[in-house]
Amino acid sequence: MTDVEWASFETRLRAYVGGRVDSSWVDDVVGDILLKLVRHRDGVEAAENPLAYVLRVASNAIADHYRRKSVERRALSGLEQENTLHEDTDPAPGDEAMADMARCVAPFIDNLPGKYRDALKLTEIDGLSQPEAARRLGLSSSGMKSRVQRGRAQMKQALLHCCAVELDRRGGIADYAPRAPGCGSDCSG
Repeated sequence: MTDVEWASFETRLRAYVGGRVDSSWVDDVVGDILLKLVRHRDGVEAAENPLAYVLRVASNAIADHYRRKSVERRALSGLEQENTLHEDTDPAPGDEAMADMARCVAPFIDNLPGKYRDALKLTEIDGLSQPEAARRLGLSSSGMKSRVQRGRAQMKQALLHCCAVELDRRGGIADYAPRAPGCGSDCSG
């Protein structure tokens, strides 16, 4: 593929993705698509209609993006709900697991690279809005949004690597257990 063809392809791919996901996610989704195409280049070469193959890969990557966002949103929503519980209320089934898991999150945030750690501490722990946190750190709103999203993704990966998490039918945390000795040592799963 020549440089001109590549530029045209990338522009068309970005337009396709940009029409289907929030503009702050276009780079990430396009990156996922290109990575999949590189990893499965033999599939592109073997396809009867390479454009249709690429569009199928792109559609699947977009669907994966929305599935990941939905899971992350449900998990974070569960953590936010836990933070709003009052001490004098009786916990519902599964709330204890959620409370334990919420206590375990802080060490995972502390272990993130500095720029992601700072973004998550300001937004998730201190409760600042992303625009306010962006002002404090001297970032653009989209830059803060990217840091928060990437920080959440890194924290989630670390958490799932360390703990086996069982979700209830609504996507809330029902139970969890450390996967290895010492993993989640601050937690009593």
